[in-house]
Formats: sequence, structure tokens, C-alpha cells
Amino acid sequence: EIIRSWLAIQGLQIIIVDPKKEYGHLIRRLDGTVHTVDADTDVDNLSFNDWLIGFQVSERGQEENADVLADTVQKIYSATSQHSEKTLVVVDEARILLNDDRGLRVLNDFVLEARDKNTAVTLVTQNASHFTHTRQGREILDNMPGKVFMRHERVPDSVVDYFDLSREEKQQLLQLKTGDESPYSEAVVKVSSRLDSKLRVQSTRSEHAVISQ
Repeated sequence: EIIRSWLAIQGLQIIIVDPKKEYGHLIRRLDGTVHTVDADTDVDNLSFNDWLIGFQVSERGQEENADVLADTVQKIYSATSQHSEKTLVVVDEARILLNDDRGLRVLNDFVLEARDKNTAVTLVTQNASHFTHTRQGREILDNMPGKVFMRHERVPDSVVDYFDLSREEKQQLLQLKTGDESPYSEAVVKVSSRLDSKLRVQSTRSEHAVISQ
């Protein structure tokens, strides 16, 4: 999504929240900048001048990361609300914020208000249950019309109930292909009242060139 958006949409700013420090190489490959945030960071001084920006934590797995990530997303929310330029905000490992009371509130407010400011918010997590097991998480889903499911190792009852999945649909989520085992990945995309379809996720040559270097 990041590479395709970067290549295809002129004038798009992309901001990535990277709690596991996995996007740095890609961001630099696309001539973006990476900032490190930690408990001592003054988020009011974070810069948003570049077209591609990544915010990563200084050390993975720290308890205080939820606080600094919530502060960072709050600052991104504030910065993007000051203009109406096309912006994509990607929050990886969103479960960290979904499991934090303040993080939940920040994400909910951001998702609810972002569309009015021409900002798309993508929340990435390993399992849809990170949203569906709480009322606040379900409220976030209610305000996000598009959902993309990659393969799940398990599909909890809360996911089945929220998305009203049939037995066949649940089984499908367990069997979707991944790029580790085939030349492409598979996903199920659901757009509220408009689309419910299985799709193939495969890079173009130009995208692959960026990924592989």
C-alpha cells in the first residue's frame, strides 16, 4: 500500500508509525526521513516537512511505548488537521494502542475526523480480534468503511460475530495464501455495503524493484 500510493498518487504525504522498527529501510529507499521517539521526546517539536516520514521507537517492547506512540499519533492528528492535502497515515502494530485506554481514544478520534481533512488512516494488526474484543475497538471499525483481511492463524468468535462471517468465510481467512508460500498473497476486502471480494496482492515490476533493493 505504501509503495503503490507513493508511486501512483501525486502530492501525497505518507506518515508511518513504526513500533517494531521495520519500515526504516523502505522509508529511506524512497528518500524519506525516519525519526526516533521515546519517553524523553517532546512531540510538539516533531517535524512534518517531508513527503514521507517514519516515526519509530528507540527500543521495541518497552511498556512506555504505548504512551509515546499515543502522543505521536495525537501530534500527527493535530498536524494533519491543519491542512487538507492528501495524506496517508499508516499505524503498524495498532494493537499496542488498542490495548491502551488513551491510545484507543486517540485512534478513535483520529479515524472519526480524518476524512474531513483528506487524510486516510490505515491501522495494521495481526488479528482483527484486536479491534472486535472491545466496544471502543468496534467503534473504530464502524468508522472505517474498508477492511482488508490477510490470512489469520485463528479467527475468534468476536471476529465472526462482528463481521457476521459464515463457516466458509471463516475457513477462507485461515487458508489465504501468503507471499512466503506463493508468488503472491491473498486477501479478502470488505467495503461497507459496496464490496466483499477475494483479491490477489502482487507487486508490479516497479514496486518489486523498490522492495528488493
